[in-house]
Amino acid sequence: MLDRPGSATQTFDADLSAIRALAEVVPGALPVALNAVKFAASIRPRKFVIEGGDDASVTMPRTVYQVVYPDGTVMIDAGMDKATHDSFGEGEPYDADAFAQVMRALRAARMIVLTHYHADHAGGIVTAEDRNALARKTVATTDTLSLMMNNPHRSHLKLLEADAAQFIRIAYDRYYPVAPGMVLIKAPGHSPDMQMIYLRLQSGREYLHSIDAAWNLANIRHVKGKAAPWVKEDVPSVMAQLCWLNRLMTDEPDLHILVTHDGELLDLMIERGAVGGNLKV
Repeated sequence: MLDRPGSATQTFDADLSAIRALAEVVPGALPVALNAVKFAASIRPRKFVIEGGDDASVTMPRTVYQVVYPDGTVMIDAGMDKATHDSFGEGEPYDADAFAQVMRALRAARMIVLTHYHADHAGGIVTAEDRNALARKTVATTDTLSLMMNNPHRSHLKLLEADAAQFIRIAYDRYYPVAPGMVLIKAPGHSPDMQMIYLRLQSGREYLHSIDAAWNLANIRHVKGKAAPWVKEDVPSVMAQLCWLNRLMTDEPDLHILVTHDGELLDLMIERGAVGGNLKV
């Protein structure tokens, strides 16, 4: 049973009907599948993952998603190399073979979309030997690129202006139809530049990728935020997003809500056939 949110001091009023209409704007065949892979993980006490949690350990995978079209693929985010992963704390799980799969998929993709500037989402491009070739097919907002140049999540991921110029730079107000069936949704809060993603397949199956508004589906289900002292978020904005996502869980039961760092949710999606467990390369 879902917890129903009370009144919020701030609202997140994304209009799903408008977003659905924008999914039809970009010409071309709709995607046929959505894939994902876990390439690393962070292990944290639940009391940091969700407000009011206990000391039980929660394994939070680091994931990358891939949208499969009849004539190519689009990658959602780029993961990060092991050195960048280790900068968060050495010894945590890292799957080098899975990240190698991510890099092959990035190189084979027709387009890459960065949802925000954090290292586990953008690092795979910045540290790649062929990063300029990857950047030239990577869509990033002006806010994301500004943060990567002026306030990088990790110092070694800093972009020079010439590096940033290689990216496909976009700026928009609320929504941006980036590919057939795929719409970006501006959602600052977890980071100043974060975006969620709506996706519709040819089959009619719909997804709303909440990215890092939540770390676990429980954040959405109970409308409770993260409680990690090192995470600096715009809390009112995040809570408003959690309220919106919570309402969607009730009002749109066929909409698949995705959460970047919820491993159990991803496993369930793969088990049900809603998400493929390997990347197409």
